Amino acid sequence: MINKNLVLILFFLVCTESLFSEYPFKPVSPYPSEYKQFWFLYQSEKRLGEEEQIFRPFFSTYKETKSNYRYDTFLFPIYYSEKTDYWRVWSFLFFFSGTETYHDDIGWDEDTLSPLLIWGKGETARESYFGFFPLFGRLRGKASYSELNFTLFPLYSNWKYKNYNAHGILWPLVMWGGSEVRSDLRILPFYSQKIHKGKYERYSILWPFIQWGSINEDKREPFTYKMFWPFYLSKDSEFGNMKARAFLWFPVLGSLFSYGYDKRTHEKDLNVLFFLFQYGYNDDEDYRKLILFPFYGYYRFAYKETRFFTPFYFRLSTDSHHLKSSETYFIPFWWRTNRTYVQWGREENYYKLWPFFRWHEDREGNLTWNFLSLFPIKSELVERIWDPVWSIVEYQKLSNGEKRLSFLMRLYTQRWNEEELHIHVPLLVEYSSTPEKTSYQFLYGLFGLERSKDKTTVQIFWWIRL
Repeated sequence: MINKNLVLILFFLVCTESLFSEYPFKPVSPYPSEYKQFWFLYQSEKRLGEEEQIFRPFFSTYKETKSNYRYDTFLFPIYYSEKTDYWRVWSFLFFFSGTETYHDDIGWDEDTLSPLLIWGKGETARESYFGFFPLFGRLRGKASYSELNFTLFPLYSNWKYKNYNAHGILWPLVMWGGSEVRSDLRILPFYSQKIHKGKYERYSILWPFIQWGSINEDKREPFTYKMFWPFYLSKDSEFGNMKARAFLWFPVLGSLFSYGYDKRTHEKDLNVLFFLFQYGYNDDEDYRKLILFPFYGYYRFAYKETRFFTPFYFRLSTDSHHLKSSETYFIPFWWRTNRTYVQWGREENYYKLWPFFRWHEDREGNLTWNFLSLFPIKSELVERIWDPVWSIVEYQKLSNGEKRLSFLMRLYTQRWNEEELHIHVPLLVEYSSTPEKTSYQFLYGLFGLERSKDKTTVQIFWWIRL
């Protein structure tokens, strides 16, 4: 039962796109746009309340004035940041990160996390902290604790939560702590105890070989467990409604043979040959599992469902009140996603045949497709910044009625709607036709011609207009 969520969790961690916020990072409004570009290197677009600039592939920025939201990248995914008047987030290689949040009563609360340097600040000195791992440090309000301290970690550490105070020496080998209702002591591998009055009692001798205890003492039916690792594990409920056994169990791998049942929830589980064969169901929680690794797997929990055929083909689906989705992955060549946002009545479709083709219809009504998309997984932001660098053909049909078509890394681009046509050939020709005027520019203004209903203007050497 320990491994019943493992396959689904690992897949989502590796294969799904990161979502930073609900804000867009590109113009999406239905208003007309003021657009400029130079080859694939530069792109600028303004719509009512929105503005974007991309210096490809180095820098991009997007601003939305209604919420004062801004999104910036530098050689994404190396660096990105997004912010409003009330919060800010930034990340460098998704390894160094920082967050800032504005509170009406205390002002800005700032946190910065990195592998070595950690710091943050608030309205008062007590809310500020600093650390240089592993030499020394003090963190406040992190990892569910009110305070964390360390000196020459793991030589000494200390942590506090409400009235609970604990200390560690050569963590995790030696630890002690307690409060009015808790008492913890650990001297590994010889002895450990964790006691919370009315909730649980956990003990070990010669950890991890001998462990026992009781849990859920504040629930309707408490449990007791015993472990003689790795040979035997058992778990039983006080009234006999739940029972689980495992033989020759190892972390991650699972057990050579294990079984369990819970009469109250109508759940049964069976594992054989570690993770190779897994079977289970629970009628109350709508849980089903059948895995014959690596050939076939099926997992369902509530409104989420996952299937795989071999470790390369996955199919996931979600059917909830807010979202209905279906996703298919044949790693790394084929990606298909369909999502219906029920509360908005909007749909999103995405297809990728790597490395040749990408198709994306977003929930705002924008359609984009292009030939050559070299990033092997779905990431709209990575594709928006990098795909024009090597695309052979690009096509966009936007929510504001405009269409765009480009060839050969944007050596030729045309934009049009029912009333306008614009053509861009970098360094050579810029053509624009609108109901008000028609204009030609050669060598980016070295020579140009503009015609309107009233007059014709000739441009020479960029600044001379006749």
